[in-house]
Amino acid sequence: MMRLVLALLVFGSAHTLIAQTETLREKPPFQPAETLSVTDFTLPMVCDLHGTVVLDALVSETGEVQKVEVRRDLACLTQLAVHAVEGWKFSPATLAGKPITSRVPVAVTFRPPVSSAVPVSLPTLIAQSEAAIQAEFQPAEVIRAAFPNYPPTTIVSGTVVLEVALSATGKAGEVKVLHGLPPLTAEAKAVVGDWRFMAATFNGRPISSRIVLAFVFQEVFSDGPVGY
Repeated sequence: MMRLVLALLVFGSAHTLIAQTETLREKPPFQPAETLSVTDFTLPMVCDLHGTVVLDALVSETGEVQKVEVRRDLACLTQLAVHAVEGWKFSPATLAGKPITSRVPVAVTFRPPVSSAVPVSLPTLIAQSEAAIQAEFQPAEVIRAAFPNYPPTTIVSGTVVLEVALSATGKAGEVKVLHGLPPLTAEAKAVVGDWRFMAATFNGRPISSRIVLAFVFQEVFSDGPVGY
C-alpha cells in the first residue's frame, strides 16, 4: 500500500512539473515591450549628414517613454530622432505577467538623397548609463546597418517605421509595418536582411526580442555619391 501511495505522489509531482515546464515554454517569464504607435520624422533641412542614429527608449510600466538614451550619435540628426521617439507609445514589457520598466532599441536611418544604396558607417557606440548596465534586460544592438534603395520611378520623401522580431541569435524574423509609405515600404523591408544584430539578453542569457527600425527617405536629386 505504501509503495502505491509513493508511486502516486511521484506521478503527481512529475505531472505537475511537466505542466509547469510546458507553461513556461508557452509563455516566457519576460516579454519585451511592443510598439503601439509612432510619429513621422522631420526631414533635416540644414544638416548634410546621413547615416544611422541608435537610441534606447526607456519605457515605463504604463508604456510611456520616460527617457531616450543615445547609443550612436550623429550630430544634427540625433535630436530629430530623440524628439520623435519621445512621443511614441508602447505596451510595457512584462515579467511573470506583470508590467515592468524596460528599454526598446530604435535605429533611425537618415538616407542620403541618391538613387542607389550605399553602406552605412555606424557611429561609435556610446557607453550605457550605470542604471542601464545594471538592468536585467539588455536590448539588442545594431552591429551592421544598410541604406534601402530608392525606387527609380518615385519622387516621394518620408519615413517608414518597422518593428523587427529578433531571435535569440540576433537573426531578423517577422517584420511589422508601424508607419508605411507605399512607394518606400517595400524597399525598407527588403533591406532588413542586410542588417546584423547582437541578440538581447535577460540575466545574461540570449533571448528573442524586438527592435524598431526607422528609415527617413529624402527625395532623390542626384545619382552621385554623397560625402560624410
